[in-house]
Amino acid sequence: MLRKFEPVSKIAYLNDEPVAQILYCPENSNPASFNRRKGVLNILCIYNPTPATQKLGVGTKLLQSVIDDAKRGKTCLGKEKCAFILAKAFNTGELLPLSEFYRKNGFLNTESDDSLYLPVEGNYERGKRVGEYKPLVEDKNRAVIFFSPQCQFSYQFAVKISDIIKEAAPKISIEIINEAERPDEFVKRKGCALVVNGSPIRTFFMESEKFREEIRQALHKKL
Repeated sequence: MLRKFEPVSKIAYLNDEPVAQILYCPENSNPASFNRRKGVLNILCIYNPTPATQKLGVGTKLLQSVIDDAKRGKTCLGKEKCAFILAKAFNTGELLPLSEFYRKNGFLNTESDDSLYLPVEGNYERGKRVGEYKPLVEDKNRAVIFFSPQCQFSYQFAVKISDIIKEAAPKISIEIINEAERPDEFVKRKGCALVVNGSPIRTFFMESEKFREEIRQALHKKL
């Protein structure tokens, strides 16, 4: 990513210590993406795990820095102008939900529940209709977990998800797949990052109880 697009992240420091970060990339940089729109900057996540710096506006400053870069044409999009910024808004179950955070910073709703956008030098272009995942026979009695190499936490998250599933169903077959290396598998499952026994799991694993309940329901479902 660095070689091809130059910097794709920003880190906030306080008293010479790193305390928060923002990750972003061109939408068309991901081979597993259903949308490859030009001039679209994807924000993958904003992460501020430091209690002492939470609620101090650090995340807002990081986001505003990326927005300012986009307005000046100084992004990882190269020579392409940034039409709009698209942000993934998942809920970790901690502090302010990301959807609310982005709305407070001027982002608008899209057709997707978990994505918001901010126009920069163009209008929003609606994404392709992906369609719903339909149970695959090969997914019966197994769990398929996808991770993205565009996020340094994604693989660790996939391993944690695998451990949770093993606790609930020790005998189930589990496969962890790099979506960039096997995009066909990701596309085949309509972009579902986690499928358990033929059921797509929508809850983010950090919403612990809700996530475990959805896993339990999927395991008892007849395919």
